Amino acid sequence: MNPNASLYRKIAYLTAFVLLAIPIVWLGAPSTVKEQGGKLAQLRSKARLGQADLGAIDPASEVIRMATLGMRGFAVTMLWSKANDYKKTEDWTAYQTTLEQLARLQPYFIKAWEHQAWNLTYNVSVELDNVRDRFFYVKQGIKYLKEGIQYNRQDPYLLDDLGWFTGNKVGRADEHELYRKMYRLDTELNPPEETDSASRDNWLASRKWYDQAIQAIDSGAKHLGTKNPVTFFANPSRSQMSYAEAIETEGTFGEQAKRAWREGARLWKEYGEREMPSTDNDMIRLVDEKRWQEEAKKLRSQLDGLSPGLETKMREEALASLTPLQRKVHEHTPEAPNAEELKAQREAGEIMDINVDKIAARVAKELPDKAKEAQVLAREIQAAERRNRAIDSSRDVANFAYWRIRADLEQTPEALEGHRLAHEAKRIFQTEGDPEGAKERYERSFDAWAKALAQFPELPPDSSTGSDLMDVIEDYIKVLDTMELSLADPDVEKRFALWNILEANDQQRKHQDVIDKHKKNTGATPAKDEKSKETKTLINPADAIVH
Repeated sequence: MNPNASLYRKIAYLTAFVLLAIPIVWLGAPSTVKEQGGKLAQLRSKARLGQADLGAIDPASEVIRMATLGMRGFAVTMLWSKANDYKKTEDWTAYQTTLEQLARLQPYFIKAWEHQAWNLTYNVSVELDNVRDRFFYVKQGIKYLKEGIQYNRQDPYLLDDLGWFTGNKVGRADEHELYRKMYRLDTELNPPEETDSASRDNWLASRKWYDQAIQAIDSGAKHLGTKNPVTFFANPSRSQMSYAEAIETEGTFGEQAKRAWREGARLWKEYGEREMPSTDNDMIRLVDEKRWQEEAKKLRSQLDGLSPGLETKMREEALASLTPLQRKVHEHTPEAPNAEELKAQREAGEIMDINVDKIAARVAKELPDKAKEAQVLAREIQAAERRNRAIDSSRDVANFAYWRIRADLEQTPEALEGHRLAHEAKRIFQTEGDPEGAKERYERSFDAWAKALAQFPELPPDSSTGSDLMDVIEDYIKVLDTMELSLADPDVEKRFALWNILEANDQQRKHQDVIDKHKKNTGATPAKDEKSKETKTLINPADAIVH
């Protein structure tokens, strides 16, 4: 037997193994943050498919799961417990490592990515003193969500969270001025092709993530689930308008600011025209409020036409059927009703509720040949009223009318000039110590804002815009203080153009004396305290505890 035969066989086996390994690696190498991976990983990335969609295997995840020897559930429980312990002891390095291990064991569990990204971005970051260290963990939470999206492509929940973290955490935190600057400079958070600092904006990135979340729903790839469609579909336009607000606060005005608000107005219009499901599963559009009001009114007129005067007759009969106590509490609500009065009040309300079902039933009884028509009209009226209620409620949730008006207002030359002058006034007062110059610019700013607001009389003085202007007025008053002046001085009082804004937004009544004096001097009537239903102040989502 040839003594070298064994060696030759080994060489042949090794050669065959290498030849087989080459196509396996070429096809199946997993992608990483820095590498595209093999051909299959590249195709998956191009097709925007996650491993959950393909049933593919991530070698790193599978090795860890195999190493648990069938005890993955126990291992997951232990790791969650360890993560909470590390968080309590503020061992952030071990905490982050544990989260990475959990991600390998539960890569398709959406809540794991959501929960731990929130912990990193919102809970861990605030425990640190240095602002750069805080931003590091904000960034880690964002990166963690991006990693989760690699496993769960087109998941609207993770994409929506990524839009929220990128926009609101970076753009509305107490440190937002520094966060926004650090975000622009960060090479990991911004795509390599975006080299222009103006395009490296957290609000614009937030809008892109929100757009992807909506595209996942619109394509039919994913379902909205428990997400509120009213707020979910509003997110891209709100991020765009937040971008417009941010750049003006930072000193960018003129055509660039106008374009930003114009784009926000366009997106808001598209949002209002979008069909979305209501809580009753009716498809509604926020711009259709008047349409369904008019439809309900038209149908009600048709129902009344089946038996003219029937509703009035039914009301008179219902009123006559009330007991003395029921009629008393119905006509005059007691200030502190007892149990008997409350019961009578409830009964009277039911008797006096002459709804379309009762009218249709009465028509069917008195005019049998019109019974079917009455029942159909009653159902159609109820459907129209149901849609109208859903639209009205949704418009309130989104503060729809306010943001429509605000986006149009902010594009006016007067509003753009008002922003610029106020920003310049604050700058020269703080950096140049020139109160005279600051006072003059503030007053010109208020003149511009008075002209801008006059073009939108439907916007009440106590809206969010009025609140923002109140902050500028307070800065103006500080300038007056350094000059030993106040709003009560005749020349200042005459020059100041936003008395209605001051009165409506002086919540602490700090300036009540000068307001009263001005009203006495001019005979002006007090500003209304009631907020317009359509333009009431929207609670800032960034201030909400639960996203």
